[in-house]
Amino acid sequence: MINDFRLAKALAVGALAVSSSIAMGAETATGNASVTVQNAFNLSETTALSFGTIRATGDTAGTQTAELQISSDGTSNNPETTDSTAAAISVIEAGEPAVFTIDSAAPSSNLTITLPSAAIELTSTLNDGLFSIDDFEATITSGPRDGTAYASGNLLTDDTGGVTFAVGATLTTGTGATDAAYTDGTYTGTYEITVDY
Repeated sequence: MINDFRLAKALAVGALAVSSSIAMGAETATGNASVTVQNAFNLSETTALSFGTIRATGDTAGTQTAELQISSDGTSNNPETTDSTAAAISVIEAGEPAVFTIDSAAPSSNLTITLPSAAIELTSTLNDGLFSIDDFEATITSGPRDGTAYASGNLLTDDTGGVTFAVGATLTTGTGATDAAYTDGTYTGTYEITVDY
């Protein structure tokens, strides 16, 4: 009986020792977690919109206009006039559409382009005459949808998060009295393009 008691006590002590050994061998570590948000991406103009070199006259009566379109797909349409005797544009050197480049966006993501909705004026420091540009359009020029005319939300980045697109517009002669005889020189203006997810 005494031997049984001693055996039971020995087993209990041994079990306690094993349990203590296991408990003393356990370790705890703290893990760290993080996420980086990058909603911004890079958007830049790599080629400026140019209507080339033209001969232009305005309407002295201030009612008729002439137009020249630079399409976003790279074609330059023939000038159009509402009255060829009152206003005219003749192309001397062809222009080209603007090109915008996007990088560091999310890969394979659809983006939306917002083009100007109002006419933009091109002016010169040499006189008060001006041109206006409007009817902006865009064509995707790289990535999975290269060559596709832009429609709402179909600008798709490639697997590196990059894509390019071209922008075209229509140039129109002014209808003011000072627009009748355009002075030689460069007429310039700025416009804004917005791209977002």
